[in-house]
Amino acid sequence: MDPAIRLRGLHKRFGDTIAVADLDLDIAEGEFFSMLGPSGSGKTTVLRIIAGFEQPTSGSVALFGRDVTALAPFARPVNTVFQDYALFPHLSVIANVEYGLRVAGVARKERRAKAEEALASVRLAGFEDRRPHELSGGQRQRVALARAIVLRPQALLLDEPLGALDLKLREQMQVELKELQRSLGITFVFVTHDQDEALTLSDRVAVFDAGQVVQLGTPREVYDHPRNPFIASFVGSSTLLEPDVAARFGLPAVATAVRPERVTLDGADGGVPGTIAEVIYTGPEHRIVIDLDDVGARITALEPNIGAGRRRSRGDRVTVSIDPAAAAPLESDASAA
Repeated sequence: MDPAIRLRGLHKRFGDTIAVADLDLDIAEGEFFSMLGPSGSGKTTVLRIIAGFEQPTSGSVALFGRDVTALAPFARPVNTVFQDYALFPHLSVIANVEYGLRVAGVARKERRAKAEEALASVRLAGFEDRRPHELSGGQRQRVALARAIVLRPQALLLDEPLGALDLKLREQMQVELKELQRSLGITFVFVTHDQDEALTLSDRVAVFDAGQVVQLGTPREVYDHPRNPFIASFVGSSTLLEPDVAARFGLPAVATAVRPERVTLDGADGGVPGTIAEVIYTGPEHRIVIDLDDVGARITALEPNIGAGRRRSRGDRVTVSIDPAAAAPLESDASAA
């Protein structure tokens, strides 16, 4: 069975800048796939090439078994949702959603029924006659989603769609996006620089850096087993241990990433001694920074905020231990490219 999206030898150059470098990538049908990376890493350029808004310098794009590299955006079985919604301010909600159907020549009665169905799927039934300025940011984003899915694309491309929302709305929309994708059963390709979004939403994540995919896997694989220092620091938070420090913890003497929630303080089996340099209160947790004795290194641990439980303070002496199964040996950035 052909993948929903197949990219082969994809290369994109803007003048002297290489935005995408010889990328091969398959995205399965029905998958929620995220492209994660910092600004300038190439992820949005790849999305725009899939959509047809950019032409690759070389390489090919196949959608559902058909080579579409030379096809215009409107001739591809995909639709795109943008961060800025791109709604028509002078049109009502229902007219915005109907717009693509009207351009396609769908009869008025049919397009109204399809638009109402799409609005109901994003929980906006009853909002048909409002204008975009009368809606909240989350509601405008839902209208943009309804306008995209009403055309029944085989894949939906989402370019930082939640970036303009505040934290509470963004978290709410993450849940709604996942539910929508599951109910529609179509391929979602989601571009984001927010690692929490990628981990929360995705079946698989491609981490981009310098125009290349530096790691591809499930959210758990990428988080628990980052391949190199860039991924360990960009996806979540990690302490990067040099080989000699790793050896002090009984780990293999190689560069190693350790997630703060996998660090144990004052465990029954002892550990490496150190002094607490800082205690940072985050609400549900305390982030504790420890200066390790003798090795000139710091490590960070997380402990839950348990109310009246033990409170740690700067200057406290502790021992630090790491479960070997929770430590991730790292390749160099160059070797992981």
